[in-house]
Amino acid sequence: MSIIEVIIPFTWNMNYVIREILWRFLSPESFRNHRNLEQTSIIVCKTISYFAYFSLQCAAWLRTVATFTRCVSLHHQCKLRGKLNRAETAKRLSLTIIIFILFINIPVFVINGKRYPLNNNSSTNTNGTSEVKCYSSKFFSIYEIVHLMLYNFLPFMIMIICNIFIIRKVRESNNRLSFSKRRRASKRSSNQERLTKTLIFVTILFILFTTPSALFYILVRHKINYRNLVTMSLSNLATTTHVLSFLIYSVTSTDFREALVGIIQRKNSVIRLSSERRSMIDVPESDIKQRTPSKSLKKTEEL
Repeated sequence: MSIIEVIIPFTWNMNYVIREILWRFLSPESFRNHRNLEQTSIIVCKTISYFAYFSLQCAAWLRTVATFTRCVSLHHQCKLRGKLNRAETAKRLSLTIIIFILFINIPVFVINGKRYPLNNNSSTNTNGTSEVKCYSSKFFSIYEIVHLMLYNFLPFMIMIICNIFIIRKVRESNNRLSFSKRRRASKRSSNQERLTKTLIFVTILFILFTTPSALFYILVRHKINYRNLVTMSLSNLATTTHVLSFLIYSVTSTDFREALVGIIQRKNSVIRLSSERRSMIDVPESDIKQRTPSKSLKKTEEL
């Protein structure tokens, strides 16, 4: 989930970075010919839009699953508690969600992106005779509703309900414990309580930062002045919550920091091993023979 949340700002802001920084200063011709990165080719249009929708929906549902799993784990009488607490079950559930969202966004990749005859009054020109337009199909007027359901409405409802149960359960458990018992609480219970508070805080951030864009797309369907500026600002606000979530996990969760350090160390060890193997391959055969003593020399030394 953290990896996907880090990818989200790049997929949604790639267009602004390339257009306003790289093209404007390094390639003025591309800046004049293309208003957006998606207009360079149909495959770029399809790929960027597909992964943009996929990353948002996937991050929302993985966070929903994490909140639901935490809610179930606090209710000891729930029958699902034993299954959801297993790491293997969590991996399978996450993989199922990722595959499902990959498939459900296939129509975006198939339908999005078409070439239209070049308008003489248009400032964009891709190949002199036609131009690429993204999100121009009527399909997106319907799919935006589907996206809002998958990214905003359904995860909102589930996370709000789960967080209500989590807060009630935490308060009940704290009321049952006296002050002296709280001081003798184990380190594991304090870590679990910190994890619960982190999930609640991240969920509240997600709801606060993504609700404005959802309300805007639902209520403001007609064209207004500065619509592009408003949509860009709300989109950036929505993607900001994913960056903040990664920082919050890094600061508050010890397990997350240990896992992140382990991944980095493992990657460094793999790079070091590959470089050592490459250096061994590059060593001439004559040098290897000089470094390795012959069998006869070993026998004389033994005698």
